[in-house]
Amino acid sequence: MSDEVKVDEKLVREIATLARLDLSHEETEMFVSQFKDILDYVGILNEVNTENVPPAYLNSANQSVVRKDQIEPSTPTDDFIANAPQSKDDYVVIPRVHLEQ
Repeated sequence: MSDEVKVDEKLVREIATLARLDLSHEETEMFVSQFKDILDYVGILNEVNTENVPPAYLNSANQSVVRKDQIEPSTPTDDFIANAPQSKDDYVVIPRVHLEQ
């Protein structure tokens, strides 16, 4: 491979910064080794002769099952609210998910 990437701790730290990861020294060393292994594997795949091999866009024989939507009656609001742990008027009360700071 002529465009070989030099995998070292500096590269791993740069990638970790982009991914907003705070890696320890041991984790950085581990990733250096793993990145090198990954690139070696991709290098092996790049050597495979794929000339005259058609692209495999769909490699699964599975097909989507399509059906028409059927309108069904919904649970009455009173029954639904009766099963909610907490409600107010005709609404279910849930814990606040977003807190403004």
